[in-house]
Amino acid sequence: MGNNCLNDTVWVSANITNVNGLTITLTVSDSCIGKELYGIRYLWRDTPCPFKQAAVYSGTDANLPSPPYFKVF
Repeated sequence: MGNNCLNDTVWVSANITNVNGLTITLTVSDSCIGKELYGIRYLWRDTPCPFKQAAVYSGTDANLPSPPYFKVF
């Protein structure tokens, strides 16, 4: 991740650090702290992902990965 947060036109990776029911906690690089968050996306390029290798699965059926999404804040 490095200094990517110095450029607000670049998407940066965030690691999933906690999962609790339907809530996921993401951790970003220290260089991103205090920067404005414009949006979040999931499985943007990896769809369809290999079977059982998605990071997020359906809350009602553990065999179904969450669909890709894009959310602008």
